[in-house]
Amino acid sequence: MTEVPGFLLELGLRADADERAVRRAYAVQLKQIDQAAQPLQFQQLREAYEAALHWARQARDVQGAEAAQAPPSPSSPPEAVVEAAPEPAPPPTPAEPRADPVRDILVALDTQLQQEPLRSAPEATALLEHTLEDPRLLDMDARFLFEANIAHLLACGWRPGHEHLFEAALVFFDWRTDSARLLRLGQAGQVVDRAIVEQDAQGQQAPLARDSQLEYLELLRRTARPEPRMLALGLRPVMHAAAHYPTWLRLTSNTANIEAWNERNADLTCTNPKAPVYDDSVSTSQMVTWFVAFCGVVLLIVLLKAAPSGQPASPTEQAAQRAGAAAVQDLLRNARARQSSQPLPAAQAEASDTPAIPAPQRPSIEPDPPAARYTSAPRPIYPAMSKRLGEQGTVTLKVRADAQGAVSDAVVLQGSGYARLDNAAIDAVREARVVPRKGTDGRSVGAWYKASIQFTLNDTDRPPGTATPPAPRRSYGDRVTAAVRPNIAFSNDVPGNPAVEYTLALRPDGRIMDTRLSKASGVPEWDAAALRAILRTDRMPLTDDGTVPSSMVLVLRPKLQ
Repeated sequence: MTEVPGFLLELGLRADADERAVRRAYAVQLKQIDQAAQPLQFQQLREAYEAALHWARQARDVQGAEAAQAPPSPSSPPEAVVEAAPEPAPPPTPAEPRADPVRDILVALDTQLQQEPLRSAPEATALLEHTLEDPRLLDMDARFLFEANIAHLLACGWRPGHEHLFEAALVFFDWRTDSARLLRLGQAGQVVDRAIVEQDAQGQQAPLARDSQLEYLELLRRTARPEPRMLALGLRPVMHAAAHYPTWLRLTSNTANIEAWNERNADLTCTNPKAPVYDDSVSTSQMVTWFVAFCGVVLLIVLLKAAPSGQPASPTEQAAQRAGAAAVQDLLRNARARQSSQPLPAAQAEASDTPAIPAPQRPSIEPDPPAARYTSAPRPIYPAMSKRLGEQGTVTLKVRADAQGAVSDAVVLQGSGYARLDNAAIDAVREARVVPRKGTDGRSVGAWYKASIQFTLNDTDRPPGTATPPAPRRSYGDRVTAAVRPNIAFSNDVPGNPAVEYTLALRPDGRIMDTRLSKASGVPEWDAAALRAILRTDRMPLTDDGTVPSSMVLVLRPKLQ
């Protein structure tokens, strides 16, 4: 792993660059940007410059502290001057590299990831939590550099276990919901942000296609030579992912195996033409078969319309109708088999080249079904991409439930205006259970019902159709406590309820610049847990007038009073 953070790479600098080199590189890059026409590029360059300048100053301070701690050479008493032949000067000893705790931690972490690749996202989350508990990372600047290097490690490309590290970092650093935080990490942060957007887009596919694609991407990470059948079924979704989600695929999968899959597919085609291989082209025989089948269906429709309605059909016409109906049924079965990517039965092997025709339209349903009442209410999942884009609205559905109350079908009557929200509403009602309607004989029967699913930002858990009660106004101290307490992880049982006080230095936007222990509680474990909670909060809420004090004293206790 390269030890150069992403913001230094964006300026074209090495890890040992000083302040002068940072300013010179910034001036060169600034001349290539039109600040009025390219405000985003200028903002990114400015953020990389400030981060690099802080990096250089931190390295200078560490070097100065080491020089100050070196013991001075003892002064010797004056001696008589004795002229002697000058001795040759000893060769200069090479300077020891300055200590960099963040770099040492990252090198140790990278070595551990290479020797023992991560096997799950919870394991990756536990590793990040354990690493950030290191006392050398309690400083806010050190934590920022650690986060930036994790983003740079992911942006450099996939290695075994990176797919789990990617998922853990999204949750641990809150990258999925705070894209601005990623953009502050320079070019590596932009790469990770694009990967998150592409991952959200992949998750918006139909559930069957999405899950199938994820399975074949897992196979892509494991082997470069899959079995012929798995290759025939999996190469198409893998190539689809490579075309539509290239950045996410590069960070979470072994893209080097894609070329090996294509070469193996070509070899199987040459050595065994009958082997099941991936082929996206349409052969001439298939086109001819489709055209003949289409003409046959059209001719059958014409004959049925031309037959008199009041006279029975002749035996020849009846045989033709039966043959035509059988042909249509074969076409439908073949079309369904292709859509589900399953092999056809042996009896239909000869008709595998027949074309897929559209499925028949759904029968009409009653115009005004009653509102659905639930024994198990739908629990809609707000799509992450919709949250990022600010999409919200109400989806009105007609759902079909059987006699047991299980939902078997759903139709969108009035959409929200966003396909992602409409699909999420359909998925939610399919998992719900409805109170079934009673028939004339008192038994439960299947019927259609009307259901509404509401998506509102910052209010996703509110049941549909209910108003949000006005929240009581909280004091500024309550808002600060509400921001910090969810980040406290402390389960030890301590006597009493000791209080620890920390003095915080805040920026105008609420970000924490410095944290100092002003009064200990007498329980070191609680003091450390409170400090970790403050560092995870990262930003304090603003007051009612949109400002924040430059400093505050925060008092925390293990138990709420």
